[in-house]
Amino acid sequence: MIKINDTKGLIRQQTQIIDSGISAGNALLFGDKNGITFENYAGEADAEDHAPVTADTIFHMYSMTKVMTVVCALSLWENGLLDLDAPVSEYIPEYAELSVCDNGNIRRAEKVMTVRHLFTMTSGLTYLTECDPYIPDNFIKRTKRCDTVGFAKALASLPLMFEPGRQFKYGLSHDVLGAMIEIITGKTLDIVFEEKIFKPLNVTDSYFYQKIPEEKVKRLAKNTAFDGEKYINIPLLDRPVPGVKINGNDIFSGGSGLVCTARGYAAFLTEISNGGGRLLKPETIEMMTSPALTPEQRRFFNKKEFDRSTFGSEHTFALGVRVQDKISIKRGGVIGEWGWSGALGTWFFVNPGGDWFLYLHQHSPAKHGEYITSLRKAYYDRREEQ
Repeated sequence: MIKINDTKGLIRQQTQIIDSGISAGNALLFGDKNGITFENYAGEADAEDHAPVTADTIFHMYSMTKVMTVVCALSLWENGLLDLDAPVSEYIPEYAELSVCDNGNIRRAEKVMTVRHLFTMTSGLTYLTECDPYIPDNFIKRTKRCDTVGFAKALASLPLMFEPGRQFKYGLSHDVLGAMIEIITGKTLDIVFEEKIFKPLNVTDSYFYQKIPEEKVKRLAKNTAFDGEKYINIPLLDRPVPGVKINGNDIFSGGSGLVCTARGYAAFLTEISNGGGRLLKPETIEMMTSPALTPEQRRFFNKKEFDRSTFGSEHTFALGVRVQDKISIKRGGVIGEWGWSGALGTWFFVNPGGDWFLYLHQHSPAKHGEYITSLRKAYYDRREEQ
């Protein structure tokens, strides 16, 4: 049962987002531990055939995949199959001898990369853009026809941006974590997601993008841009590495591969906000959503050039999610709120009271900073009035 409360302000903002050229169409849902309490769909999922955004629209989640990868990995930890403080090389031997790019010079790494470094994005792995001069031709050749584990092994041949543990850097850490899940379970990541998340939650229409059934492809929302007069469809961002042409068809990207409906992701948030009993123990979720960066690592998380709606000074990083631990008068939110976002404009949070908020659109650039603050403020203002 979905209750529609006084949400005119939020619906009006959804329309304004469309009218201002930020997205052709969007979905807005929020709820609590009992499920969805509000949902609204606006605009178009396809700028060419003008198909509307509906509850059946399937969205590319990109980096919001990471949260599910973390949940699957932590379920292995709960069962004693994964050691957070073990060297990554215990699971992927290629990580035993790593190199670091130090002021343009390539040298052997002095520190050991641990599994925890992958969770917290302090591994030294990047999205490769910082290492472009150091990506050898044979790396691209090796990744032309490789799978999830093969891609992770190939990454080990590239220099890290810094010594593991020294700082935070958003990158391919969770793709390596996904490969580790495959190695431990002996199953591909799409099967692990199905068994550990989708089936327990009775979620349908959720897949890795390569596995979506042909008859459902037409329901995928298109990536759009605004040309100054109208919305147009444009190609999706490359996966698993934006801007780097790697044949990802056999790579189940733990960092970016998920596609699902708004209701599908909402079911996941409902379970997590309810303590996660079917997926993880409550104490594991508490650990997952507790600040995990040192002050020095956090300094790199809070860089001003990053998206302030996710990397603002009021936020730090936990095990795969941002978490707010300071009050921000400008951007709002509450202490203990946690969540993440995706490259095409997806964004969610769960607050300490167990309420959750989910917004989805597909647009490049995502422009999170131009709509999240006002949407989140309207949501919290509404809560206070009830």
